[in-house]
Amino acid sequence: MAKITVLFLIIFLVALSLLAFFNKDSVSLTVWKDVTFEEVPVIALIFISTAVGIISMFIIATLKGVGRQVENWQIHHKQKKESKMMDSYSKGLEAFFAARYDDAEDLFTRVLESDAAHLHSLLRLGDIAFHQKDLRKAEDYYLKAKEVKPKSVEVLLSLEGVTETEEKWSESIKYLDSILDIDSENREILQKKRDIYEIENKWADVVEIHQKIMKGKLSEEAEKEESKKLLGYKYELAHFYFKEGTNDKAIKNLKSIIKSDGSFTPAYISLSDAYGKDGNTKEAKAILIKGFEETSSLVFLVRLEDHYIAEGEPGAIIDIYQKAVQKNPKDLRLQFFLAKLYYRLEMIDYALDTINAIDPAAFDHPDLYALLGSVYERRSEYEKATGEFKKALNVDKPLLVPYCCSNCHFISNDWSGRCPECRSWNTFILDINEICKIQKRQSST
Repeated sequence: MAKITVLFLIIFLVALSLLAFFNKDSVSLTVWKDVTFEEVPVIALIFISTAVGIISMFIIATLKGVGRQVENWQIHHKQKKESKMMDSYSKGLEAFFAARYDDAEDLFTRVLESDAAHLHSLLRLGDIAFHQKDLRKAEDYYLKAKEVKPKSVEVLLSLEGVTETEEKWSESIKYLDSILDIDSENREILQKKRDIYEIENKWADVVEIHQKIMKGKLSEEAEKEESKKLLGYKYELAHFYFKEGTNDKAIKNLKSIIKSDGSFTPAYISLSDAYGKDGNTKEAKAILIKGFEETSSLVFLVRLEDHYIAEGEPGAIIDIYQKAVQKNPKDLRLQFFLAKLYYRLEMIDYALDTINAIDPAAFDHPDLYALLGSVYERRSEYEKATGEFKKALNVDKPLLVPYCCSNCHFISNDWSGRCPECRSWNTFILDINEICKIQKRQSST
């Protein structure tokens, strides 16, 4: 490079000499208003112009070089700073996931000292405060993170988590809506919003959100599960209408549920109760009969017993039981409940005949022995009664057949449309032969 430069310099001087030899003229050179140089050789002017150009180029090149060095230094300094910061953040994450929160907090704070807008450090410091149940501090960090990135789903979810913990449901909904503005079909966010509305018993909103969830892409199994939930939510909405006093809406809702799923027992029960409250006992009983015909659930017969006995028409319920037994002679549950009804009506001989028709080997229910013991006691056959009661020693209340949840095996003496334990709808059945107790013991082992 140096040799080429020298070569060009020699060529330049030779050319300049030739020009000086052939151009001996002079000119006047004005450099300012009243500043003029007379008889300036042309070759001198060319030389001066060239020199100025070369010096200018040299200065520009030097300045660019200095600028490049300064820029390189700044980039190197920034990279070194970022490397140090990322090292602190990486170590902070390790401490965070190892539950060494004090160390993690110190490391993340160091990152913020270098970059006060480091989003992930702000979030992790918020997470640490949230874990330590310092909700105010957690919210402060999350809000700072929101200033850095207002439309971050992670930031908005973190803020929603704080408000949900504080049970500030309206604020939780606000943050969830902000996420839905970004991603309107986010199923998990819609589910969280639905669950909050459920906590607040805002069943109309629950149904609306759940219908949006069902419009999304679901597997066949998930769609079936969500459809079952929708019926449950509509059932709760009907009860909400009852409380508001808008029975027409409640009845309409319950009829809609039965139309969608004829096996949804709670809808029949509630619809029957609704007609009963309006004084329409005829329609109330008709709904229970329809429910039994559709589902074969003994819950309806138990309810019908109360209706007909209260009205002084025991013959009607006996007739219903007898027809059911004739239709399903192998269903020993029906015979057992018919015997129990006879006993309740003090038709002791009929009760005894019905019980004797039941094969104990096929229906080995402790309540059957308790019922038979009670029948013998009414007939003053105390020795036989004692023998039967001994067989039913494990029964707390001789003639009580409890309800149980077919989903989680929860046992209750009172019927419910929704299991208070697992929160499933349409799962309460009569615990005949202690099915739920047996299943519960098996699941626990």
